[in-house]
Amino acid sequence: MPILSLDVYTSPQRELPAGGSFSPTTATLVLGPTEAVLIDTGYTLDDVREIASRLERSARSLTTIYITHAHPDHYLGLEWLLTHFPQARAVAVPAVAEKIAQDLELTRTRWAAMFGGLALENSAVPEPLDGTALRVDGEELRILTIGQGDIPHNTVVHIPAIEAVIAGDIVYNGINPFLAASGPKEWPQWIASVDEVAALSPRIVVAGHKRPELPDDDPAASLGGTRAFINAFIDAVDHKETARDVVRHLQSLFPEYGNPSALIGSAAAAFKRKTNTHA
Repeated sequence: MPILSLDVYTSPQRELPAGGSFSPTTATLVLGPTEAVLIDTGYTLDDVREIASRLERSARSLTTIYITHAHPDHYLGLEWLLTHFPQARAVAVPAVAEKIAQDLELTRTRWAAMFGGLALENSAVPEPLDGTALRVDGEELRILTIGQGDIPHNTVVHIPAIEAVIAGDIVYNGINPFLAASGPKEWPQWIASVDEVAALSPRIVVAGHKRPELPDDDPAASLGGTRAFINAFIDAVDHKETARDVVRHLQSLFPEYGNPSALIGSAAAAFKRKTNTHA
């Protein structure tokens, strides 16, 4: 019997004060008999309180908080969690740690405005990880730098003992992927990143953003869905006349996908880029 298990917390989809919504975001506790590692943190007080409650109920000692990539919804909970669990250390691969530190002040300003004060204040930065593995009660968590997801420098955590991958924002599950921060050159690279995760043959894939009710043990749905959505988006941007046409087409193909704001923003950004390129 494997000694590790996962406890996946998914935040609710949240409405933004200026309009639109923000996708549900995951944070994952990897639990051993006595120790725990947290992968990503959430970004509101409700998030971190729920994660802390789950950790305390588990009666495990939190040794490490690992950040998969430099999107604030995955690390703004760091300062609060490190204050409440001072024995833990926060780590990320060097490129991610550097990006978080570089953008920290701008992030605090932007996210305070975007969420109307709901997003946590955070001044903590993860340490650069030395090596490519973490351990929970002796079991290896492999850190793999895959690359392009919704932003560059995405990493995943591969846990061979339970055939699991904590995939960060390389994989979405039942949520419209956020393609606004990347472009036509990066979208095929993102698909290649999904293929790299699939090549690990996982039984469990925890997406960075998912509909809370969807299971994590259906990798064909989450990996295949992410791949199919990006391919369809690429084709629609190439062949549709307006951003609204892209949104309507993608919604017809993926009617159950949550957070339409991500699709609307992605289509608008794609057509703005397309217009500027042809200007």
